[in-house]
Amino acid sequence: MDVPDLIRAQGVYVSIGGMPILRDVSLTVAAGEAVALLGGNGSGKSTLVRTLLGILPHQEGEITLFDQQVPGFRDWWKVGYVPQHSVISVPNATVREIASAGRLAHLKPFQWLSRSDRRIVDDCLEQVDLASRADWPFRSLSGGQKQRVLIARALTSEPRLLVMDEPLAGVDLHSQAGLAQLLGRLRDDGLGLLVVLHERGPMAAILNRSVTLCDGRIVEGDPVLGSTCADEESHHDPIGLSDPIAGSLT
Repeated sequence: MDVPDLIRAQGVYVSIGGMPILRDVSLTVAAGEAVALLGGNGSGKSTLVRTLLGILPHQEGEITLFDQQVPGFRDWWKVGYVPQHSVISVPNATVREIASAGRLAHLKPFQWLSRSDRRIVDDCLEQVDLASRADWPFRSLSGGQKQRVLIARALTSEPRLLVMDEPLAGVDLHSQAGLAQLLGRLRDDGLGLLVVLHERGPMAAILNRSVTLCDGRIVEGDPVLGSTCADEESHHDPIGLSDPIAGSLT
């Protein structure tokens, strides 16, 4: 039986302020699959993620989440987003308070967490092995612990897909291995994972496949520092139509 795609992007082009950023990008992520999005700084990884999540518009191509068109997708509780821990500035928030924010997708405005909501939060903290630190200040944790709190926050919405932006950044090697094991268990439980990385590193063992971006388009192989992308002079699609923004990137 075919596994349904949680993300499907086909022939996506994106430009910002007249500057082409993504060119003819196609990508899929299925349930129970871990896909790495590789590439160096400026390769287009962040733009692609923001486009897949409907934050940025795309000029050409098609994107669907759970078979619903983007834009137009509304079931955002199905998608858990995990940023880098360094972008979270919450001086006085506790671990439980950070994790509880993930339940907001299921609540009406000004609605308090119910007993069931609180139980889900506690279960997610247990899942990432931080239940004993639920009342600790978030700021007091190590980088790896902070990243696990943000994973717990995403899990509290009971998603079917996790999108993670450099989850290993600023995390020591021992904690990186623990995070990789945790994400492997989540994948085995049926979650789809799209993980933005500079390199596979400790994540290699749990990845099903990788996609590499260079100068806004998908290329073969892994990113190599200082390398150039494939020939920029001419790009054509399989039916002979010219790439509408080829050759414009620098």
